[in-house]
Amino acid sequence: MSTTSEPTPAFSGDVDPAMYEQYRSISSLAVTALLIGLVSLVAILAFPLIPISLAGIALGIWAAVSVRKNQATQTGFPLAIIGIVLSVTTLCAGTSRYVYEEYINLPEGYEVVAFGLLQKQPDQPIGQPVPDSALELNGKKVLLRGYVYPHSERTNLTRFVMVPDFDTCCFGGQPALTDMVEVRLTGDKTVDFSYNRRKIGGTLRVHTDLKKIEDLTGVFYELEADYVDN
Repeated sequence: MSTTSEPTPAFSGDVDPAMYEQYRSISSLAVTALLIGLVSLVAILAFPLIPISLAGIALGIWAAVSVRKNQATQTGFPLAIIGIVLSVTTLCAGTSRYVYEEYINLPEGYEVVAFGLLQKQPDQPIGQPVPDSALELNGKKVLLRGYVYPHSERTNLTRFVMVPDFDTCCFGGQPALTDMVEVRLTGDKTVDFSYNRRKIGGTLRVHTDLKKIEDLTGVFYELEADYVDN
């Protein structure tokens, strides 16, 4: 009696690939790269956060390579690519905006001055309250970049104190005396308090004697400002 043997199933080509899809997991690296890419959008407005974009690019590349190597068990390659694209976009946009605001979008007629020239210097003579680099700017029209010092009044300010950063004023009390500039706006110009960095231009007055001001020990610098960025 003859018997007919049944063919052995072929597991490679005859099995629907969709049957394996349920066993493939989404790469956590790819998901993280996508999330970092989304978070990096804030770097367009805040250049100090650009490292988030760099981290997103690096993680996205790592995730894409990892998924490619483990296609049988992982998915998420498109997510990694989207994360890379977002991070690259924010890196380029954030850097371009920073260069434009810091070096191109500047008013004419002002000497751009780094706040560091007003601060205490290592070679500053003992007993001299302000550095020589600040004294050389007395009476000049300068453009300073800084932040409005927090005060009880927050809107329509015509007079306020400008500081280079928020590190000391928000977490360590009053800033150093050479970290403060009293700004007096001319004309109908006003500013509102915010956490945005401002560009303010005007004539700088440097005092060697401390000038008393309300709520603070005093200042050595005054800026009669006729320019404020919007």
